[in-house]
Amino acid sequence: MTTQTLEPDVLIFGGGVAGLWLINQLQNQGYQCLLLETGALGGAQTLASQGIIHGGLKYALGGALSNESEAIAGMPERWRAAMAGQGPVPLNGLDVLSDTQHLWSAGSVASRMTTFFASKMLRGRIERLRRGDYPSALANARFKGQVYRLDDLVVDTESLLDVLTAPVRTRLLQAPDLNGRLTWDERGLREVRLDGAVIRPKVSVLAAGEGNAALLDGAHARHLFTQEESQSRPLKMVLVRHRLGHSLYAHCAGASSKPRLTVTTHPLPDGSLVWYLGGDLAERGVERNDAEQIAAARTELDQLFPWLDFSGADWATLDVSRAEPRQNSLAKPDNAYARRDGDLILTWPTKLTLAPDLGDRVEALIREHGPQPGPAMAPPRNLPLAPLGQPYWHHCFARENH
Repeated sequence: MTTQTLEPDVLIFGGGVAGLWLINQLQNQGYQCLLLETGALGGAQTLASQGIIHGGLKYALGGALSNESEAIAGMPERWRAAMAGQGPVPLNGLDVLSDTQHLWSAGSVASRMTTFFASKMLRGRIERLRRGDYPSALANARFKGQVYRLDDLVVDTESLLDVLTAPVRTRLLQAPDLNGRLTWDERGLREVRLDGAVIRPKVSVLAAGEGNAALLDGAHARHLFTQEESQSRPLKMVLVRHRLGHSLYAHCAGASSKPRLTVTTHPLPDGSLVWYLGGDLAERGVERNDAEQIAAARTELDQLFPWLDFSGADWATLDVSRAEPRQNSLAKPDNAYARRDGDLILTWPTKLTLAPDLGDRVEALIREHGPQPGPAMAPPRNLPLAPLGQPYWHHCFARENH
């Protein structure tokens, strides 16, 4: 086999939403890019996310908008513009599961929220609903709380993967084993040797989520990004397959500043629905085994939806690790992260909704420090393309039921 030499302007590691957003944005700006993925495209954090494109309001439950919520306040508008074909990464054809999200509460929490959400700070971004406008899962006479509509949306992550991969499909390469294939120098990554190709990028971008940790080891050995480390914040999500007919995209406000429970709904081809459960349930669930977490989820749904019968539902769990730059006390970063050292750029979007922010930050680093867009580069020849991942709910129940 003849070894081909490829010299892209930018080489991106990682085929989740971060890497896929970046390759689309940079290609659209004239940069010649390639992307390497060791597993399946979207297969780690992206397809395991709930698809929530939020503007930070769920972080405002403590009584004031935080730095984090201010940083992402404009993200729903950015995504909606992209779906209308505007901006650096058009998302025409992206399937939206819900144009809005809801927030519901009861008791003393409801009283506190009423005062807070009436403030000028949030006016126009959130709306208290009349009972006739409640989502069907909460439209029961036994529900005594309050429901608010948020200016957020929920996208189908499988559709997002399709939309982001289609324009750049021939540039998304499979690289299942990078051990011993990377050559570093004091400026960054000089060369990647694949079976059938040698890649010599002008700039490399680490956008591999949890995979950034191993890549950083190579950078550290060359005294690059010596102060940067990665961190992982685990979740134990719960999936509930049912035929109750209620689609819900909502956060339940609890006693703390975090949502007690976050629910998104994902339809399956057989007509059933999957409620995908996150929030405080998923954060506390890392201390439980699978059976204990499912028991906790059953109890939570029985308490919050006593009028719904989940006795015939199927249950599964999914362990998810959210990869981020290390922060003091494992705190959540306030916005997308992009730093440059030599010819190496280190990135984390930190959450799905911040992908446009990450794209802007990385493009700015490249425009400021180079390289300039190079001549058009033909897609690689005869190299395996990275496969598309699939959401966990398409196969987890079948495996458990056999």
